[in-house]
Amino acid sequence: MVSVIPKSLGRTVWPLMVMALVGLAIYVSGGRLLLGALPRVQQGIEHQLSQRFSGDIRIGQISGAMEGFSPRLDLTDFVVLDNQTGAAISLPEASIRLNPWESLLSGAPRFDELTLIGPRVEWSGESGTGAITIPAGLRDFLTSFARLQVRDAHLIGEVDRGGAPLTLESLTVDIDLARDRSRRTLRISIDSPDGRLMSAKGYGTGNPFELSQFSGELQGSLSGAGVSFLAQWLPWDLTAKGQADFWFAVKGGQPTAVMQVNLTQIAATGPTPLNLDQLRLESVVEGPFDQARIWIDDASLTADDHTFSLPRIHIHRLGQGWRMLTNRFEVSPLMAALRGSELLPDKANEILKALGPAGIVDSLALTLEALDQPLHRWELAARVTDATTDPFRKVPGLIGIDASITANEEGATAWIDTKDFELVLPSVYREPIRLTSVLGTLEGRWQRDALFLEHGVLLGSASEHDAAVQFEIDIPFSKQSSVPLEMRLAASVLDAPVGIRDAYVPYRMPAPAYAWLQQALPVGQIESGVFLWHGGFKPYGHPSQTMQLAADLSGVTLDYQPGWPAARLTESQLRLDDTRIDAWSVEGQLAELSLVDTAVGLHVRSDAIWLDLQMQSNGKPGEILSALEQLPALSKAYSVMRDLTVGGDDPTATSVNVRFDLRNLGRTLDVDVDVALTNATVASALLDLQAASLGGQLRYRTQTGFESTGITARVFDRQVAVDIGPDLATAPDTLLAAQLDFEAAVSDVLSWRGINYPLPAEGVAAVTVGINVASEVAVDIESDLKGVSVDLPLPWGKSIEARAPLKVSWRDREWAAWEVFWFGRASAITDTPKAGTIAAILDVTPRTRPLQWPLLAPEPGLRVTGFLPSLDPSDWQDTLALFSTEAGPPGPTVTIDALKIGRLLWRGEELGDLSLNANLEGETLYAGFELPWLRGQLQQFTSAPVSDSAAALQTSLERELRIEYLDLQGLPQVSGQWAERAAPPDPQGALGAWMRQLHVSVEGIHRADTKLGDLDLTIDYVEGEGWRFREVTGNFLGINWLPKTRMIWQSSEEGESTTLSLAAELQNAATSLTLVGVAPLLETERGRLDAEWQWPGSPADFELTAMSGDMELEMGAGSFVTANAEATGALRLLSLLNLSGLLRRANMNQLFDPGVTFDSAGGSFNFSQGDLRIPEFSIEGSGGYFTFSSDIDLVAETLDGELVVTLPLVENIPWVAALAGGLPVAAGTYLISKVFEDQVNQLSSGIYAVSGDLDNPEVAFERVFDATSRLPEVGDQPTEDQSAIDAAASSSDR
Repeated sequence: MVSVIPKSLGRTVWPLMVMALVGLAIYVSGGRLLLGALPRVQQGIEHQLSQRFSGDIRIGQISGAMEGFSPRLDLTDFVVLDNQTGAAISLPEASIRLNPWESLLSGAPRFDELTLIGPRVEWSGESGTGAITIPAGLRDFLTSFARLQVRDAHLIGEVDRGGAPLTLESLTVDIDLARDRSRRTLRISIDSPDGRLMSAKGYGTGNPFELSQFSGELQGSLSGAGVSFLAQWLPWDLTAKGQADFWFAVKGGQPTAVMQVNLTQIAATGPTPLNLDQLRLESVVEGPFDQARIWIDDASLTADDHTFSLPRIHIHRLGQGWRMLTNRFEVSPLMAALRGSELLPDKANEILKALGPAGIVDSLALTLEALDQPLHRWELAARVTDATTDPFRKVPGLIGIDASITANEEGATAWIDTKDFELVLPSVYREPIRLTSVLGTLEGRWQRDALFLEHGVLLGSASEHDAAVQFEIDIPFSKQSSVPLEMRLAASVLDAPVGIRDAYVPYRMPAPAYAWLQQALPVGQIESGVFLWHGGFKPYGHPSQTMQLAADLSGVTLDYQPGWPAARLTESQLRLDDTRIDAWSVEGQLAELSLVDTAVGLHVRSDAIWLDLQMQSNGKPGEILSALEQLPALSKAYSVMRDLTVGGDDPTATSVNVRFDLRNLGRTLDVDVDVALTNATVASALLDLQAASLGGQLRYRTQTGFESTGITARVFDRQVAVDIGPDLATAPDTLLAAQLDFEAAVSDVLSWRGINYPLPAEGVAAVTVGINVASEVAVDIESDLKGVSVDLPLPWGKSIEARAPLKVSWRDREWAAWEVFWFGRASAITDTPKAGTIAAILDVTPRTRPLQWPLLAPEPGLRVTGFLPSLDPSDWQDTLALFSTEAGPPGPTVTIDALKIGRLLWRGEELGDLSLNANLEGETLYAGFELPWLRGQLQQFTSAPVSDSAAALQTSLERELRIEYLDLQGLPQVSGQWAERAAPPDPQGALGAWMRQLHVSVEGIHRADTKLGDLDLTIDYVEGEGWRFREVTGNFLGINWLPKTRMIWQSSEEGESTTLSLAAELQNAATSLTLVGVAPLLETERGRLDAEWQWPGSPADFELTAMSGDMELEMGAGSFVTANAEATGALRLLSLLNLSGLLRRANMNQLFDPGVTFDSAGGSFNFSQGDLRIPEFSIEGSGGYFTFSSDIDLVAETLDGELVVTLPLVENIPWVAALAGGLPVAAGTYLISKVFEDQVNQLSSGIYAVSGDLDNPEVAFERVFDATSRLPEVGDQPTEDQSAIDAAASSSDR
């Protein structure tokens, strides 16, 4: 390339280049030389720099070096002090590069680059002040460089917070500021030990410290930590996370800023604490601060999980103040976020939470004249929809307000036009006042300690009425306020149901009074009404407040007391004046009773709430009583009124006055009733009694009960004198005390009680009836029964002139207690639990004063008890015959409980003292009885089927008489008397019907201390046969009686008869005879007796001389002992059979041991009305064979018979003769007697005639050698031959 340069040019250029190189070398060398001399001129440099930059500049050390062709000054400990602010910049190291060419051209030093390494910047300020001001000199100094670089700068500051210095955290700052002609670029970052706080970059032209001379942009981001650091300039300690992006531009001197903020976990402490979960917003700011216009979009804040999205907000500067405009947003999310942010004081949060503001703000315009005094001058205009606040303390809550509101620092006005409005005032009304629409205005004003809502004029509509309302309320902000809480409410309505009273009448009135007003008017119409409330919310009746209500009503149902009959009023008036409520009407109806005048008043006092009820009527007696019965105020008289049935057609003038305290009705009830009766009728259900022609004045007073003046009536068509008054009372709390005096006939009483069977009483007696109604009702009926005869046996019979005081009393013991006292005769108490039943106790003990009965009701049925000195049932036979025995419906249960009879008689004969217990229930009977000689039980019950197959069969009725003890020594005293009139029971009568199928078990038959045995039998009746005593079994008198033993007792037109069948097994005859009471004449261990006897009359009429029939007797081994002279009656027959006596009379004792021993004995007996034939009674033993036959005249007590004695020949040959003949003779005799037994018997038989008296019969030997005895048949005559033979035999015997 050099080769192509022209030589002439080369000659010029090369010198120049050499000169330049030499000049540069001199420049560089000279510069180095001059830079080395800098320390000597350091003070001059400091002075020159301080003058240029309007600050005090100090340099610790200065040195220089050439950096290329540009000189560089290296400064150590370079400090810049601002003389105005005191701010200091300390630079440990600084480097300044000089631009030589510009300096030469300008004739002054020009620096093009400043580098600061690790500068330390210290500053101080006051918290809350404006931006940091950079000194003018420092600004000039910084802007004089083409490039400014700051590396690792340390920014240290101190903030004064209310006199307490706060050292801010040291920050590290890096700055790179470059200038290319008029264009500047900037990069900056600020870091703290916790991380980066801010980073930004931008560009611009002009002076950045003068907005009017600068145009440019700056964009960057600020971290949450950066926000926290900046907040230290405010009186907050704030922490946050997230970041804020910003863009700042200046054009034509007009600044514009755009920010996008997304911060989380924002927490601040200080005078105004803050706690947000998140803050998001986008904002645009235009113009300088004094003319700023701000738009905020898409803003939201979240606190305590509540998010509030802000609408678009426009804020612009208006003079010294600000004006904010926004549109539709919901209030409740904002309130929730505010409460959760803790931005508001605790008290404000508490109020907000209680108020619970909600609704929608459709538009809002707020103007503040100055931010430093925001409440000094301000204006607000808003439109709200469905605004709602809950009641707070005593301030009412509002629901559903649609209104336009204007307000300023002096007051506010609301134009209300809303639907479905509710006023909630729980301290006054239990339920909100609900209106379907409200139209009107309400003004408000406030002062330092109170809010006044006033001049409220509203027209409201509800579902059932329209109302015009005037409303004002004064609300103090604190208890120390000079303004008391007070409400003024006036409402008027037309043509509305009475139920709307609930919307206006406060419940703060005493609870009983409020409840009464709530229920007193369930039905009716308000023709016109006005309600007024003026005052605070003190207890009802406080002098500082008043409540009034006036209404004209129609078609009202006045339910003045729960449970009482409501009054229906055609037209009425209602007045409420603080503590008094009154309602009255001139026409109405109570139940079925027409009223001519009615008034109800309620007077509220601090200690009582008095209700007054006044009614008058001219209804009929029955209507009057029916209405009065429905008044619980007369509940004490219910027992009287409900017992009575009143009739009559004549008008009855009646007045009723009732007064009581709602809080204590029971103790304060006061009732006055006056009734004028004329020709009325009355019937008492209690007495089952009717009275006619009743007239007079009847009064009732709570304190004194019933009273009367001049009352008369007729009972049983007889005149009755009636006296009613407290002087007749027999109890301290008497409601009604009355006395009725009249005469009554027995027939009247029978007709009264519906008794249609004959009673043994007749006549007329004076009767006094006393009635006393108190806590229990008492009715006493008394009469001495003079004039009445009673045809009964003693002790209950009386003559017509005799006096026998009778008192019948009824007591209301929650059961119908009738007590009967018949002087000296009987006492009874009875209850009638329900119709057709009875529960009674009859005590037959004769007493001279009434018995004190227990307070418990008798058990159902009749219980008979007591003590009777004596009783002879035979005296009652004729009386009992008067009553029908026809079957009727089942009677009540009858119990005889320990009935004692001192002397039980029968026809005058004493049977002893009787103790009786019994129970009869339906067809089931149990009776236990005890006499000195008799004790037993009687039962009757229904037997159930014995198997499933028999279940379809009807159950049978079984009866059983069980005699545990019978002493026969008691029987002889009465047997003779009983036998005189003994007759079989009528099978169709009550006794006869009951005796059928009666099983009798006699378990212990005694004679004194000796037990005779037991018997078991069944009594029955068979048509055509009579009474049967069958299946007699047992062991009686040592004899085992078999089931064939029976007796029939029959009664017919011809008379009575008795048939007795005996079947028995004899055991120890000696024991049996001993038990009978005679000495044993027979000893045997076994035997058999069968008999069939008949006799006229009853079983008690048994006589040997009257009976007919047969008897068979068989006995086993035994013996006859010495004859018994004590035997009588039938036992005398047995003595006839005692051959021991007959042999003794026949002089044959020398042949036998004492008595007759036998192996067997037996025979037949034929009875025929006084005659007894014994065809043959045989006794056989080892000692001989005996046969006895006889005809006996039982009337004359004579006999005519034969005794045939057959003795074995061998055994009866004198033993001397046997010994004399020797053994051959004896042996021959024995052999002959066996071979020729019949012939030998004839040779050894003897016949004896037995005749004469039964007590002393004659026995005479007649003949021998005849082993048989033929007793002539009745009517047969002996032949001559036989007579001759008998005579010969007799003579030969002799």
